[in-house]
Amino acid sequence: MDDEGFQGMLDFESGNTNGFDNWRQQREARLQLIRHEWGVPVGRRVCLKLREFDHEFTGVLRLAEEPTKIDRRLPLLLKIRNVPLGIADIEHCTLLD
Repeated sequence: MDDEGFQGMLDFESGNTNGFDNWRQQREARLQLIRHEWGVPVGRRVCLKLREFDHEFTGVLRLAEEPTKIDRRLPLLLKIRNVPLGIADIEHCTLLD
C-alpha cells in the first residue's frame, strides 16, 4: 500500500518477469551471504551426517527460519528433508552439486 492507502496491482498477464527475476537474484545474493558467513551450503544439494542419527541425509539444505541478521554469532536454523537442525548438529557435510 502507498501513503494514501492504495494497494498496487500485480500484473501477471503482461509476461513481464522482471519482478520475479529480481526477487530470485536478491534471494540468491542473500543465500550467498549466509553461505559465506556461516560456512554452510544453504540452498545446495548435500549429504549430511548428523550427530544424533546413525544414517546420512541427502537433499537440499534449507533455511528452517530466515535469519534476522547476517551474523555467525547468531544461531542458524536449518532443515533437510523436514528434519530441523542447527550447525552444531552437523557431523560432516558433502556437497553433491
